[in-house]
Amino acid sequence: MAAFRQPAPPADEADLRFAEEHLLDCIRDFPDAYKQFNGKQYAAFYQTHRDAIAPVYEAMDRWVCAHPNRRQALLEDFTAEFLRQWEDYHRTHPKARSKHARDRLAFSNKLTLAWYTMPAIRSLGLSVSEAFPRLLCDHFKERYPDNYFELSSFEEINSGFRKHWSLFRLFQRNSSK
Repeated sequence: MAAFRQPAPPADEADLRFAEEHLLDCIRDFPDAYKQFNGKQYAAFYQTHRDAIAPVYEAMDRWVCAHPNRRQALLEDFTAEFLRQWEDYHRTHPKARSKHARDRLAFSNKLTLAWYTMPAIRSLGLSVSEAFPRLLCDHFKERYPDNYFELSSFEEINSGFRKHWSLFRLFQRNSSK
């Protein structure tokens, strides 16, 4: 994980409004992210995703750090808002005409959350970089016990592609003998 850095204090409530308004951009702006989950495309797409969502979580961090006495309550509020937006998005999305379609959409978006968003937030080195993903993961697990995710890092995921590729090449080499 990256080392924590000190955020700049917010000038006003613009950070709060920005963070709340853009919490779900990590999903809305990347509808087919799961299709990039392969050894050739993952690292580049992860970096694109990380760069796009960083301002949202930096704003969240500035707001939380500006109110240290309310830190846990603010993190809970951001988590509740994320989940509210998540549910609204899956209920109102044009592709979600049936329960089956909503479930499929939610599953593909959960993959984006687990493979890209949570590792990206964790890599930013903010004071909320571990607390918010853990809290969101815990609340997600409580709310969706049959469809939750575990936290991971970019390094863990990306090394899995390298291990898989090494095993694949080893298998090819051994099977050609």
